[in-house]
Amino acid sequence: DAELTLEGTFAKDINAITAYDANINKEKVEAKRFGGNDNRFFYPGAADKRIEKNNGYAYVVTNTSKGYSANLMAQLKMTPVKDLNLMAAYTHTASKEVTSLPGSNASSVLNYTSTWEGVNNFRLHNAENLTPDRFIANATIHDKSGNHYSLIYETWRGGYNYSFMTANDMNGDGYNYDAIYVPTDKEVADGLFRFKTEDDKTRFMDFVHNNDYLSSRQGKYTEANSFYSPWVHRIDFAYKHDFKVNVGKSVHKLQLSFDMKNVLNFFNSSWGVSKYLNPALGSDGPRVLKYEGVDKDGFATFSTPAAVNGNVKSFVPYHSIGQCWYASIGIKYCFN
Repeated sequence: DAELTLEGTFAKDINAITAYDANINKEKVEAKRFGGNDNRFFYPGAADKRIEKNNGYAYVVTNTSKGYSANLMAQLKMTPVKDLNLMAAYTHTASKEVTSLPGSNASSVLNYTSTWEGVNNFRLHNAENLTPDRFIANATIHDKSGNHYSLIYETWRGGYNYSFMTANDMNGDGYNYDAIYVPTDKEVADGLFRFKTEDDKTRFMDFVHNNDYLSSRQGKYTEANSFYSPWVHRIDFAYKHDFKVNVGKSVHKLQLSFDMKNVLNFFNSSWGVSKYLNPALGSDGPRVLKYEGVDKDGFATFSTPAAVNGNVKSFVPYHSIGQCWYASIGIKYCFN
């Protein structure tokens, strides 16, 4: 026997929450851009940055209808022979939003969302806690001797999602979550994207070439929450045995069980473990470029933090008690 199930959902935001800073002077920011291919708007000085430079920040909470989410799930169940049950399921999720809710107040929306166009011009981007792909497979076997075996395989990517950003406030708007522009090799060779030194250029471009996400974004700006943590693979195992217990005229059941979670981790401490951003690249996201100012041609110039090179690992294992293997033994008495 076989059973195939397909399910899908779609949700559209009607009045999702977003925010903006009413104290940013839009007219002056639109009058100035960097030269070269990274030609985003910027504020040359504090006097140009805000309508009232001593008036601080003016957070305004409002609504937007631009966000949406979609989910597609395919599941296959099979019983190829008696007492053997098989199941496999794949889920793909897409979720776009204008601003996530990374903190407990309105300032968090603007202070912790990556953007290259400024905090009053957020574009749709991937949701903060998105797990785009997940696959699970299960096999359960029963025999006539009262043995039950179960093996579960699960893999997914994402969950820890990051934004590539500059190490400092590039556009001078007072918010330090500026997304980076990823130049092509030709743009660098032609001087349309400029570095402070040859060493900065070499190390950064080597890092780009060895990073699947950055290499796919060459000639574009990076997107918020779009650098996903890599695939995780886990296997769980369960064994149960039933004993018949005669009590008078009744037959009860005593079941002994052994469960082991994350079996792969038992054999290697790095297997079956989620990964998170290498702390050498940043704590809140990979900050792989530092804005060093404008040169005589009006081009932005950059240096590269010392940790950035072609050999550095973007992710490292997340060693914690919740990532470790563990096993349990149980006894269950069933009354009939």
